[in-house]
Amino acid sequence: MKRLTLSVLSAAVIFTAGSGITVAAKTKDSSQTVVVSPNDKRDYATINLENGITALLVSDPTVDKSAAALSVGVGLLHDPMTQQGMAHYLEHMLFLGTDRFPDTNGYNDFMSKNGGSSNAYTWLDITNYMFEINNDAYDDALDRFSDFFKAPKLYPEYTDKEKNAVNAEWSMRREMDFFGMYKLNRSMMGEHPANRFLIGNLETLSDKENAKLHPQTVEFYNQYYSANVMKVAMVSNQPIKEMKKLAKKHFSSIKNKKIDKPVVTAKLDFDKVGGKRIHYVPNQDVKNLILDFTIKNNQQEYKTKPNRFIGYLLGSEMPGTPAYVLKKAGLISSLSSNAAPDLYGNYGRLSIDIELTDAGLKAREEITRVVMSYIEKIKKEGVDSKYFNEIKTSLNNRFRFLEKGNAFGYVSNLADEMQSYPVRDVISAPYTYEQFDEKSVNNTLKQLSPTTLRIWYVSKNEPHDKEMHFYDGKYKIVDIDKKEIASWKKPTKYALELPKVNTMLPEGFDIKTDASNKQEKPVVAYDKKGITVWQYPSQAFSSQPKGVLRVFINSPEREKSIQGQILFDLWSDLYNLKQSALATEASIAGMNLNMYSTNGLELSVSGFTDKQPLLLEKGLKAITFKVDQTGFKQAVDRYIRGVKNQEKQFPIYQLFDSFNDVISSSGYSNKALVAAAKKLKPEDLTHFMEKVMANNQIRVFAFGNYDKKDVDYYVSQIDKAMPENRKVTDYVRTRVLAPKKGQTVSLKRDLDVADVAVYDLHVHPEPSVKQEARGMVLRDHLRTVTFDKLRTEEQLAYAVTAIAPKIKDYAALGFAIQTPVKNVEEMQQRFDAFKKEYVEKLNAITPEEFSKLKNSVLISLKEKPKNLSEEQAPILNDWYDENWDFDTRKNLIAEVEKVTLDDIKAFYHETVGDKNASRLSIQLRGSKFKDKSFAKLEGETEIKDLAEFHKKASYQK
Repeated sequence: MKRLTLSVLSAAVIFTAGSGITVAAKTKDSSQTVVVSPNDKRDYATINLENGITALLVSDPTVDKSAAALSVGVGLLHDPMTQQGMAHYLEHMLFLGTDRFPDTNGYNDFMSKNGGSSNAYTWLDITNYMFEINNDAYDDALDRFSDFFKAPKLYPEYTDKEKNAVNAEWSMRREMDFFGMYKLNRSMMGEHPANRFLIGNLETLSDKENAKLHPQTVEFYNQYYSANVMKVAMVSNQPIKEMKKLAKKHFSSIKNKKIDKPVVTAKLDFDKVGGKRIHYVPNQDVKNLILDFTIKNNQQEYKTKPNRFIGYLLGSEMPGTPAYVLKKAGLISSLSSNAAPDLYGNYGRLSIDIELTDAGLKAREEITRVVMSYIEKIKKEGVDSKYFNEIKTSLNNRFRFLEKGNAFGYVSNLADEMQSYPVRDVISAPYTYEQFDEKSVNNTLKQLSPTTLRIWYVSKNEPHDKEMHFYDGKYKIVDIDKKEIASWKKPTKYALELPKVNTMLPEGFDIKTDASNKQEKPVVAYDKKGITVWQYPSQAFSSQPKGVLRVFINSPEREKSIQGQILFDLWSDLYNLKQSALATEASIAGMNLNMYSTNGLELSVSGFTDKQPLLLEKGLKAITFKVDQTGFKQAVDRYIRGVKNQEKQFPIYQLFDSFNDVISSSGYSNKALVAAAKKLKPEDLTHFMEKVMANNQIRVFAFGNYDKKDVDYYVSQIDKAMPENRKVTDYVRTRVLAPKKGQTVSLKRDLDVADVAVYDLHVHPEPSVKQEARGMVLRDHLRTVTFDKLRTEEQLAYAVTAIAPKIKDYAALGFAIQTPVKNVEEMQQRFDAFKKEYVEKLNAITPEEFSKLKNSVLISLKEKPKNLSEEQAPILNDWYDENWDFDTRKNLIAEVEKVTLDDIKAFYHETVGDKNASRLSIQLRGSKFKDKSFAKLEGETEIKDLAEFHKKASYQK
């Protein structure tokens, strides 16, 4: 299944700030130009194959892995009503072999052996398939991939197995409030095609009279999987000429059935759809108010962007806007505006999403009136070209210096967007803002009316008279009272104002670093008075006028007590809330301001460096603040609800959170965190801030476009923000559990959600990079076999994987699963049996297969960074860990190069195969299996209380 909001394209058009200049990439043999960013140096070409497929080719000599995606212009809206979820089910079936490659595990096995990864998603009007592979396997991968769309086996004997896989995917999501609310929204749309169950499960995909799943799936494939509704995107290190040959070779023989691309034209009856209030009881403890307007799909107005213009005004936090006045009144914690113009096919959504305080929960009609009054103000006064100029400048600046992302995500996004935009604009469309179109904006504003509005009241205490089918949610739908609608036209008690001009937009893009001055590692640029600054200019992207500055106020208080941990979290929450207006203004200008709770606090500013001094200055001045009773109470409420809501997450996510709680010295149970938070008072935070500011060590990491003058200025601002009597403390890191040979540690707890999750880990006794390297080479093979056996063949879960995590200096190997079909004890028994079965597969690895596994790991480790974030990541990890040689990755690569086939076999036997190896078991029992036993492990030490466990535990140095 696809996310509702696709990630931003990794490369895009730029209009040089204020100039309106575009850059079009065109090669000698390309048939069309493609608008790209001046920062994008790759070669592009488009090719229209004889069968009707349009392919967009991207040649990038720097990539270590090639990628491709193919989208089909058909999706969930086109399921037969007798088999809802069938398009999604078909997506699953295509991975299970073709006429030329009939092995059901063959594709995944090929990907694993060649450093590859693959995925697919199905959404309303699109099904998108994609993969990434080592460069030298690209031709063979395209051969296997393209055969999905020529001659898939669609084995009838795998019908039940893949139905179970789809059912498990639905089971993972059934308790997610988003999916329940989205389903409820669509259920109100009458006969519109959006009113159907999208994911599919055993009930909707069952055989029915005159509606058998398998023959209908084959019929659906034969009808809709036609070349003329397909789009292809390819990225490779090969030149365009060779890529064109590959596109023709592999995709031109897909059959063109000459179908019309299916479209949805059904009209909504707004007398039935709009003017409703929905009371919704969520699974998570949230307090939300949502003003949800249904609008006509205006995606083709991407050059004039009416939704972006309106959302910019609605989501502003400048003085006088609803976000500003309602926060100041203590009624809301956040307000944002979002648009999804194709959310229902030919209709979409423009919403205002508001997180309420307890006071706001009692004033929802008043808050609604404020927002509706503001919308009227926008209609009368806000359609002004000055906002267009501001938005356009912001977009221009971003895309002029937009960075690359990974090839896998890039081809996926390109193939998706090619279904919606002309190929020439497919990269630039999300960012093009050609002209101020008052008519376009007003047409959309007219649709923001009571007729198209649904008001969602979302909280645990909502009245309800119905329960959702297929999702866990209770609700009640009523008409919005006419008197309330009439009140929206009356003045509110708040003086509402439209946003003022943004003062944070950069005025220059000077490069302050010397590209010719190569620097192997960060250097200390300042070290006085307990403030140390490490500086490291980008070595790969020296032309980027961007940087990331991290001010880390390290403190021992988090490690000392549970109260310290919570107070840091409350401090950062209140800071980010109080500075949200500044952060929003900075975000529009291409910068970010955030505070994080760590072993102390980390204040981060990033993005364009031109106005960062101003942003940091404002951010530092507000680092401490007066703690009022109301604001503190609201922060504690958010904290407690956040902790409790973690228990509503996917069980497999909870597994990894629990793993961190066990191995980290600062791990506490949710029950303990909630109990401790309830006892805190405003004065506790006030005293805590004073103590931390007076006792700390400050470390600063300046990565990117900074010079000595910047460093000196930032140090002066940091020093100014500190009290004069500050004492410098020792640097503190979270301690990590030291595994003991022969020790088995288990954590067992019940869940509020249905499924079971099990984490079964074996730790190698030798703490070394050598063992980490061995585990890394083995992992992908074990992961593939695990997936093929436990997911594809046995259908135990949608989410199952093999893992090779580090516990600081120790390497480990194990398994993680979320299953709706087995209880904890049964799942542990299956893991134990599988561990023995895998030995046969391990022993069958040939030298040639091993060479590919090892080479794939090396390619990934040696892969050049594609953007500033990727370049910074390994350096930053070493900085936090005080590895001043900054050589962790270099050492790991050296050890991987030494790994042999015998080494990975030994690693398996010395971890999973050794009864005396240290072991960690996490068992989460879902509500569906609450009457079944947990698994008992030989010699286990069960953690009953995390805090007590950590008091007695031994930790690594």
